[in-house]
Amino acid sequence: MHKMKTSNKKITIKVIVSYLFLGILSAIVALFIHQEIEKLAIQEEIYKDGQNNIFKISKILTSMYETESAGRIAVQSDNEDSFLLFTDKNNQLQQEIESFKADISSKEHHNLLDSVQNLLELKKQNIHELRILKNSDSSFVLIRSAILKLSSLEPSMGNFLLPTKTKSTNKKTVPTKKDRDTDIRSIIKKYKDVKLPPVRYQSQIDEAILQTRKLLSKMEEDVINHKTEHYEKTRLLWQNDLRISEKLKDLLHSFEKEIIHNTELLNIDRQKAFQRSRWILSIAFVIALLVMIVFSLVILNDFWKIQKYRVELERANLRSNNLLKSREQLISMVSHDLRTPLSTIVGYSELLRKNTSSEKDKNYIKHIQSASQFVTKLVDELLDYAKIEAGKITIEKVPVDLVEIVKEVAQNVRSTYPNKAIELILDFSESVKNTRFSSDAYRIKQVLYNIISNAYKFTEKGNIRVLVQAQVLEHSLHEISIAVTDTGIGIKKENQNAVFEEFNQENTSKNNGGYGLGLHICQKLAHLLKGKISLQSSEGVGSTFTFTFKAQKVTEKQKDKIWTSLKKAEEITIIIIDDDFSVLELIKEMLKQKNINVITFDNGKDALFAMKKLDFDMVITDIQLPEMNGFHFITIYNEMFGTPKIPILAITGRKDVPESYYTQNGFASVLLKPFHLDKFYEKLHHFFPKAFEHNMEKTKKNSTAFYKPQSLENFLGNDNESIKNILQLFLSDSQKNIEQLKSATETKDIRTIKALSHKMLSMFGQIQAEREVGILRQLEKSALTDFENINLKVNELEQLFAEECLPSITDYIENLS
Repeated sequence: MHKMKTSNKKITIKVIVSYLFLGILSAIVALFIHQEIEKLAIQEEIYKDGQNNIFKISKILTSMYETESAGRIAVQSDNEDSFLLFTDKNNQLQQEIESFKADISSKEHHNLLDSVQNLLELKKQNIHELRILKNSDSSFVLIRSAILKLSSLEPSMGNFLLPTKTKSTNKKTVPTKKDRDTDIRSIIKKYKDVKLPPVRYQSQIDEAILQTRKLLSKMEEDVINHKTEHYEKTRLLWQNDLRISEKLKDLLHSFEKEIIHNTELLNIDRQKAFQRSRWILSIAFVIALLVMIVFSLVILNDFWKIQKYRVELERANLRSNNLLKSREQLISMVSHDLRTPLSTIVGYSELLRKNTSSEKDKNYIKHIQSASQFVTKLVDELLDYAKIEAGKITIEKVPVDLVEIVKEVAQNVRSTYPNKAIELILDFSESVKNTRFSSDAYRIKQVLYNIISNAYKFTEKGNIRVLVQAQVLEHSLHEISIAVTDTGIGIKKENQNAVFEEFNQENTSKNNGGYGLGLHICQKLAHLLKGKISLQSSEGVGSTFTFTFKAQKVTEKQKDKIWTSLKKAEEITIIIIDDDFSVLELIKEMLKQKNINVITFDNGKDALFAMKKLDFDMVITDIQLPEMNGFHFITIYNEMFGTPKIPILAITGRKDVPESYYTQNGFASVLLKPFHLDKFYEKLHHFFPKAFEHNMEKTKKNSTAFYKPQSLENFLGNDNESIKNILQLFLSDSQKNIEQLKSATETKDIRTIKALSHKMLSMFGQIQAEREVGILRQLEKSALTDFENINLKVNELEQLFAEECLPSITDYIENLS
């Protein structure tokens, strides 16, 4: 088992280490790949910036073409709006260039854009000059000048020239190009139709022609010069546009070249990053694969070891379970097989004790009974221990009276130690008086019997106090607390934790026997009752064992209806069925001592066959019978006779089956082997109260009679009358003295208390009333300030006298009569 746990821990550590290693490797790979992704992201940003720059340059080119078109229109048109449109387009283009300049960082690109802006300004200036040049057309001016010259020649040459038109000077108009062309054509046409003057005017005509020729030549020369100038201006303008376009194209080409370069770099970086990532992932995969293989081999090796250990453990567990089952079966079998002879020993020893008068024989019988009780207790402890370890103990909840249970157990234990002058104090809180709780009465008795027995066992003087309380937890659920405090030897502090362990006993100067299972079993039973047992102890001072458990309060007191018969003993017939002849004879003898008619059978079949012809009042049957067990017997009995109107009492040595199981199957009650004569009569008293009435009273008195008035016979002989008078006087005086003690306690008269206690000691000591003697001695030595304890002692003395001493002595007096 230890090896398996060690291997499991090793596997866990190795798995954790392998996962940690793979996690670290994954983190390193993820870090490298993240760095590569970041590099690619930067290149992607550069590439996107280049794309955006190309888009912006394309937009600038579009705007430039629009501006160029608007400029051409502005040059060709005389309309001022066209020039304004060109100006707006040009300004818009300038703004776009300025915005683009803010987005780029290259100085070379900045210089290119600056030159484009300068060319645009030059273009704007050229278009403006062209418009001015066009508006001041020299051909029209020269023609007008020539016409005026010719007109000046008219007085000398006659009025053969064109008549001048008088223009209105009120309105100044600027002739358009169309108007100028029309005037020139009209002048030429009119000159074409001019009739030459007569010859007598030939000289003037020649002069005029000469002058005209000169003017026209001059005009031609000026027109040519004007056209040349206009052409040059136009040429410069288009050349400027061309240069702007080339500059922008160079800029675009530069950006495209840069983007292509960046794209190539990005692709190269991508390829490198992909190669590096693939290389890293390949290495990581190889390393992870090697790690997985190595750790898998290591873990598989450990797993095979664990499988080997598991198989060994399963084999050991199976062997252990088989041993436990064998042990349980052995304990159960031995316990049951021991109960039958123990029952015989206990029963016949009881019969011998009653039928012998020899003190020597009685002493022998007493030792036999003591030994049989001791063996019975050991058998019960072993059987309970086996059942607890196997988890076969169940809790049977029935309404229980804690006051009755504690009194019954305490008195039974006290009767076991008649020679110990130990004061027993039973203290019940108001919360448990006249109240019933739902719990397992048998298990509570078992725990209390063990605890109180230990208190008597390890206490030689002083007192044992049993305090019973109930505290409400919620609604009807209560926590019951039963504290048993003694003034015994106590338990060493270092040994207190071990008292609840199995096969453990506190070392004492006196061997008290047992296997050391009692408190261990009690603690287990307390756990089954949803409680626990705690210990407080001081060596040489005493111990307090507190038994706490939870129980529901029963609101209504329930009384079970029991079949009873008022027949006298000689009128009763009881059938006994048991395959053990000694037990059969024992029960037969016990019943015959009460003058009860007995019919015996050694098996159930014969009994059932004979019952048809018999008249009987009760059936007592063993459970483990040959051929037909007790449950089979009662089943067939019910089929033959119907529901039994008479009680059928089961006898068994099995303590692991609760009484409710028997009653549910039709039995009236169950009697556990081995049983004492008094227990047997007590059980029958429930069904035949009249037949066993005298015996029960005697049994009750014997069980609580810790008084020996017969000791007076040593002084008075057989003078029964004198003994009777003395005892009657004793009872009368004791009643008066107790009343005086109560009065003195109320008035706190310590002197009277001590005097009365000393006075009463003599007679109580004479009848060997050890409990009362113990109380009186404490009262005699009481301190002046201890009136609370004095009050308790006086009340206890009054209770003992009224409930036990008075009935016992009275019964003894009646027997003397």
